Amino acid sequence: MAIMDFLDPGAGYKSAMKEYTKGYEEGKGYLDPYAGAGTSQLEQLLGAQGALMDPAALQSQWAQGYEMSPYAQQLQGAAQEAGLSSMGSMGLGGSSAALQNLQQTSANIMQSDRERYMKDLMDKYMTGIDIGQDIYGKGAGAAGQLGQMGMQYGQGMGELEAMKSQSRNQMMMDLLGLGGQAYGASQFGKAFGGGDSGGSGGNAGTALEKYIPYLAML
Repeated sequence: MAIMDFLDPGAGYKSAMKEYTKGYEEGKGYLDPYAGAGTSQLEQLLGAQGALMDPAALQSQWAQGYEMSPYAQQLQGAAQEAGLSSMGSMGLGGSSAALQNLQQTSANIMQSDRERYMKDLMDKYMTGIDIGQDIYGKGAGAAGQLGQMGMQYGQGMGELEAMKSQSRNQMMMDLLGLGGQAYGASQFGKAFGGGDSGGSGGNAGTALEKYIPYLAML
């Protein structure tokens, strides 16, 4: 064991704190993208909710982009051709009633096509909201985990720091106790002429003096 490892009992706690921080940062790096994605969805979901609170305005906005589908145009053409052929066969070619009937049929086809267009947009809109809610829910869960991890990390680091300080303080007290014992042995040897005892105490005191500079580094 190296002398600095012996004189720094907090080294083990330092290593534990380093590994603890590494694990926290790795977990945070994994959860951050989910939390960020969830946060970005919140504003969009609030905007969508606001739009749905005024459905008439939303439908009016969508209606501006409406164009009759090719299928509806085909139906209109076929209906007009069939209607004109039927009127011709009955000798009603120019009657106002027959023309109104053709116009009504054409309007009905257009109205049905427009309703399908609006329904399709609403279905896609609600699907988008559902996807956004799912992303937001996962993001909120990730944010909650991050908050809990942060609290646990702070608490764990505080406990490790306290144990590290406690171990250093204990080592200092032990060394100071050793110094007191060495000094006492030295004085005892001098008082009773015990050269060996005094020498032993002196050697212990000398060893302690050698280690004292390291205490300042703890």
